[in-house]
Formats: sequence, structure tokens, C-alpha cells
Amino acid sequence: MHYLKSIAIIAVLILGVTHSVEAQTKAYSSKEALELFKEGNYAEAEKAYAYLLGKYDREVKYNYYYGICLLKNNNDISQAVKRLRYAAMKGVSRDAYYYLGRAYQLTYEFTEAIKQYERFLRYASASDIRNEHALKYKSECEFGLKQAAKIFSLTVYQRDTVAADAILSAYHPARDVGKVMHNEAFFESGLDPKGILYLTERGDEVYFSMKSEEQGEAIYKMEKLLDGWSESKAIEAINSEADDYQPFVLIDGSTIFFASNREGGLGGYDLYKAYFDAETKTFLEPVNMGIPFNSPKDDFLFVADEFNGIAWFASNRETNDSTLIVYSVKWDDQVVKNFVEDINQVRAEAALTLSGEVFDDGGDGDKKAGDAQKNKGIQFHFLIADTLEYTHIDHFKSEEAKKFYQEGTRLQSHRDGLADLMKQKRYAYARTNSEAELSALVNDILALEKKVYGLDDLIEENFYQSRVKEIEKIKAMIAAGSYNSAVGQKKPKAGIANLEEIFIPKDYTFYADEEFARQLAELELMYSKLFSPDEINKLNSSDSLYIWGNILTLESSKLLEKANNMTEQSESVLDVLREKDSIDELSSAQSYVDKAADLKKIAIALYHKSLDLKYAIYDEKLQELRLIKSDEDLSFLENAQAEGRAYMKEATEILNPMLGYSSIDYEKAGAIKRAGVGMQEQGLKTFADMEPGNIEIQEEESPKRVPKTYQELQGSVEELKQPAQVVADAFSKATGNGLVYKIQIGVFRNEPDEAAVAKIPPISRLALPSKGLTKYFAGEYSSYADAQKDIKQVQAAGFSGAFIVVFKDGKQINLTDELKR
Repeated sequence: MHYLKSIAIIAVLILGVTHSVEAQTKAYSSKEALELFKEGNYAEAEKAYAYLLGKYDREVKYNYYYGICLLKNNNDISQAVKRLRYAAMKGVSRDAYYYLGRAYQLTYEFTEAIKQYERFLRYASASDIRNEHALKYKSECEFGLKQAAKIFSLTVYQRDTVAADAILSAYHPARDVGKVMHNEAFFESGLDPKGILYLTERGDEVYFSMKSEEQGEAIYKMEKLLDGWSESKAIEAINSEADDYQPFVLIDGSTIFFASNREGGLGGYDLYKAYFDAETKTFLEPVNMGIPFNSPKDDFLFVADEFNGIAWFASNRETNDSTLIVYSVKWDDQVVKNFVEDINQVRAEAALTLSGEVFDDGGDGDKKAGDAQKNKGIQFHFLIADTLEYTHIDHFKSEEAKKFYQEGTRLQSHRDGLADLMKQKRYAYARTNSEAELSALVNDILALEKKVYGLDDLIEENFYQSRVKEIEKIKAMIAAGSYNSAVGQKKPKAGIANLEEIFIPKDYTFYADEEFARQLAELELMYSKLFSPDEINKLNSSDSLYIWGNILTLESSKLLEKANNMTEQSESVLDVLREKDSIDELSSAQSYVDKAADLKKIAIALYHKSLDLKYAIYDEKLQELRLIKSDEDLSFLENAQAEGRAYMKEATEILNPMLGYSSIDYEKAGAIKRAGVGMQEQGLKTFADMEPGNIEIQEEESPKRVPKTYQELQGSVEELKQPAQVVADAFSKATGNGLVYKIQIGVFRNEPDEAAVAKIPPISRLALPSKGLTKYFAGEYSSYADAQKDIKQVQAAGFSGAFIVVFKDGKQINLTDELKR
């Protein structure tokens, strides 16, 4: 009986397997596949074209439709790229550019995506409804390019696939965080019952979203009163014309998170955060949370549990619209942005794969990260002393030092958020033509810059105190004989050699070429209009250093080419480098490789020296021009200065000595400095082209010629150490407590025109020693009204930019409306 039953089971299994195989190998004709595609049944069409490609893999149309099906089903997008790229190359249809662009976008290859969208838009008819999508996607890719330069690296504890309407089943914050719930659990009517709200831990505030007549979904707030709840109040500072919903607020009320499909995102719904400003009593402008929190698909419902160091958010980047993945990630002070080196790193982080670390609830219902897992790996790099580096929070011996460090990293995260917002505003500044918007953006950028740089001081102070307290604790432990020095020991990392020590070898003598002469000629006019002879000499030396860097980079490439040509066909320069340690005597090829590396190192050092020198001169000049022409709209100079400082700040962060020397980072920092100096240079060129009225051009003899040989170049560097000329103060300060009004006629390098001065009231002057300039004033008046009587006479004499200023006790003060009465 059992024997017969076993036979029956085996027969059923065989039939089942046969049926399964038949289902998997179901035959489709090309006609059937196309009909499925046209019907919009992309899931079945994908199977059909997969079957057809199994027989005719190089058939262009099969590749084309299969790639589109993969896109529609959000399934194996890298395969979609491969298939659509082949179809586009074979010219199957110009529409292929559109779909290939989307495939590239979904794999974070934003540069390639932009190219494909541009190709599609070039050929698409004006009536094609995909034009609007292509433009939108292209804009998202442009934003993505900026976001992909610096991304978060997340530790992923868990990935839960849930139905879209059951999203909250995957969220488990501690009770003290507050409650995230559906609207129907709080509101009786009037809102979407399945919408999601946040109720604070004390139950006295509720944040939610609802439709408004003027815009889409918007975020509102209600507060609990003695006899009920307040009226709904929109949070205008964060709401946009698009949909903004699913708010969540940290327990201290300092940060709000929400989802939005506003313009300027990565695509679909993105996660945003906004910081509360205690001065204005409102939230600052929202900041996109970037990659990998956001993707070209939909990302939403961010909830953080600060007590247990975990957060959740949802996305359909790997699913369809009916299902979502909720990601549980580590959330603490170590979650910060880092620079990326290539697109593969972006893809890897955006994939949000499980990290292997476990999150344990400790058996009490509130989740806590498992200590055994939490103590593994590197969280950060923090230098306590030259030979002592901490990489985990548990390395700290002093609790006080640990608190200072954690506060420093918290402020660092806050600063990064403000810095992201500052970058967004600069991007908006570059895209708008509205004078009102430009003015508002400049004010916002400068205000944010002040806050960001102000936080830098607080961050450094906390890190400094952390080191001091930790060293004090270590000394006490050593004295008590209880210090274990095994944790955190490190060897000093290689540093950047002084430029003088690695300067151009004497066996190299190059000469300036025509390209250098052309570049110098372009800058000559701007230099001569805006800079003193001493400054021009320094700028010429800076240009020379930069060109020498270019020359040595070219020579380095040539040496590598020589080395490659000398090796056997099967042996490449890379092989030589790999085998270097096993070679007893370096071959000629190896010597070329080593010399090329040395020249490249020297070239990069020259770039940094050049850019640091030019940045300092340009930044001082930009500040000077803004002070001199304070009565004019020079917002473009403010923007140039802000951009330059931001880029230089970013480069400085990369070159953090605590992280040691890295040739890749050193080169990257040089490129960022070049961008910042370029911004400054463009602003100064624009100003020079405007022919500013009150900056007199002093005719000088031709600037010192650019050094051409190594020996001359060394001499020019020595000259940079000479002190600048100083002009003596020649302004007699007013006495007494009264106000003195004057007419400022301008700021000059030498005396103003005598004929023009003869036509105006007696002049006085105030030297600016550090600038090599002098301010000149006409007249001396006891009231603003008296000065106004002569202003037109001064302007008519040739000083068209003249304006009234006021002094108190010999010091110039702001001329307020009150002082004009």
C-alpha cells in the first residue's frame, strides 16, 4: 500500500515538473509578443521577448521591445541598458533614445542619460507627449549629477517587502519617539483615511497633510489646547506648489522630514529635511536628502528612532507600484556624506543591500542595536594624537571626551545640511534671470555662509575639547597603571612634501608656449585694471606655476608612454607597477614609471601652490571692490566670492590632515580649488568689463615677464615673500562727539585728476594700507542736507559715483535713514 502511494506521489511530482518546464518554455511568436506589448501587458510581453531572444539574440526589434518591457516592469535595468543601447546603435527607432535615457537614469549614469534625452528631443516631433517627460527627466539627471558627487553610506539592517497599503507594518519606532499612524486613527473625517500623520511623543502636536485649493498636498500642524485642538496651520516654509506629505519631526523639534515630488529632485517623490531656525521661529528651506535615501523612483516616509539609532524609509526603486521595500538603517551621528570616486560606488550604495549587521530589540519591545555587531567595523577616523587614532565610539576612555566628540559630529551633520541648502541656492542663482530673485538668493547664500562657517568654529572647538579630555583621561590611566594602548594605535601617515623640497628637477628646462601667452593675454586687461603692480607680479607667478604644472603633467604622460613602448607586448606598465617589489634591479621601463609618478606629484603640488596664491589675492580683491562700490548692485561679485569660498572650504575638508595623505584626494581637491578660483576670476572679469567709474587705472610699465626656466621660476617664488607697499594714513579724524558728513568721491591708487579736484570742495583722504589704496572725500558738513547741496557739483566734475558718508568720532559709520534727517 505504501509502495503504491509512493509511486503515485512520484508520478504527481513528475507531472508537476513537466508542467513547470512546459510553462517556462512556452513558445511565443513575434506577432503574439507585439500584441502583448501593445496591450500594455508588459509582464507577459517580457516573457515573450525573452523567449524570442533565446532564439534570435541579435534581432534588433526584439532587443528594443524587451528593453522597454524591463523598464516598464522595473526589472533588471542593467539588462535594459544593454538591450536598448544595442537597439539604438542599430537605428531601430529614434524613440530608443528616450527609453535608453530612462534606463541610464535608473542606473545613476546621469551624464549618459542627459545625452540620450538630448538626442531624443532633437529628433522628436513637437506633438510627442514624451517631450515633457524627457525635459523633466533631463532636469532630474542634472540634479542627480550634483548629488552623486557626495553620498551617504548606510548600514542596512533589514529590507521588508510590503504591500503599499500596509507600509506601517514594517515601522517599529520606540514609544518615546511619538506615533506614526493613519489619519483614520486620529481624525474622524475630512482627510484621506489612509494618509499618514505624526503625533509627537507628548501628544500635544500633530503633523499631517491634506489637499489645498491653491496647491497640491501640503503639510499642516495642529497644537493641543486646554479645551481641544487649534486650527490647522500650514507650514508655509516647507510647502511647495507640488505634493508635500508624510511629515515626521525629531523629538526636539529641530528637524522635520517629509516626502515631496517638487521640482529639483532626483525623480518621483524624494525625501527632504528642513531645520528649525530659532531666530526666525520657522523652518529653513528644505534640503534634498540625496543618494541613497533618494532615487529616480519614489522614496517616502522617513521615520527616525534616535534612542536606538535606527531609521526607516520606503521606496519602489526595486518594485512596482503595488509593493514597496521598507529599509531599516543605522541612524546615528556617524551617518554623514562622503565623496565618491566612480559611478559603481553610487550604484552600490543606492542598491541598499543588507550589511550583515543585526538589529536586536533586546526582548523588551523597543529595538536596540546588538552590541556585539555594533562594535565591529570602522565608524569614523578621529585623530587623538599623532600616533593614536580612534575608529569607533567605544574606543573613548573618557565619557566627557565622548560627549564632546558626539556634539561635534552632530553639529557637523547640521552644517552639512546647511551646506547642501547653500549649494541648492547657488544652483538656483545660476538658473534665474529675475533681479528680485537674484538679490534674495544672494542674501540667503551669504546668511547661510555665515551660519555654516560659524558652525565650523563650534565643531572644531568640540573636537579640540574631546582630544584634551581624552588625553587627560589617558594620562590618569597610565599613572594608575590601567591603560591599555592596544586600541586605536596607528602609524603616522605619509604627508605632502613641501613644495620647495619637491620642486622642479634641475634637469628639466621648459619654455612658455603660445597657449600660455594666449591665456596670459586674456587676463592681462583684467589684471591691469584691478590690481597693483605688486599684485600683478604675484598673479603672473601664480599663472607660471600653473602652466608648469600642466607641462610636467604632459611630461609625466610621455614618460609613461615611453615605459609602455619599452615593455614587451604582453607586459604593460600596470604589470611593471604590480611587480615592482619583486624586481631586484629596476628596469629602464620601471625608472620611467617612477619618474613619471614623481613629476605628477610635483605637478599637483604646483597646482595647489598656484591656486592658493591666486585665491588669496582674488578673495581680497572681491571684498575690496564690494566695499569700494557699496552703493552699487554688485551681487555678481558677492556670488563669485561666496562660490570661491565654498569650493575652497570643500577642498580643505578633503585635505583634512587627520585623514592622512591620499594622492587621489589631493588631486581631487586641486580640481575643486580650480573651480572656485574660476568663479572668482569670472566675477572679476565681468567687473573689469563694466569699466568701473571710480577705480582709476594707473599706467604702469609692462608687468615683469613670466619666468621661463627653472632657475628663474625659483627666483620668482622667492619674490613672493617680499612685503607689499604700505600707504601712510593721511586722514585727520574729527574731534568731539558730533557727526561729520562727507562726500566720498572714490578710491584710487594715486592722486585723482587735479582739474576735476579743482571744481569741488576741499578734499581729505583715508589710506587703506593693506590694499595699497586711498579713499578720497570732498567737503565736510554738519548735516546730510548740507552735503546734498554739493553732491551734484561733485558728480558733474567727473566723479559720477560719488555718494554721502558719515563719521562719528573720526570713524566712518553706516548712514542710516535716521541719520539722513
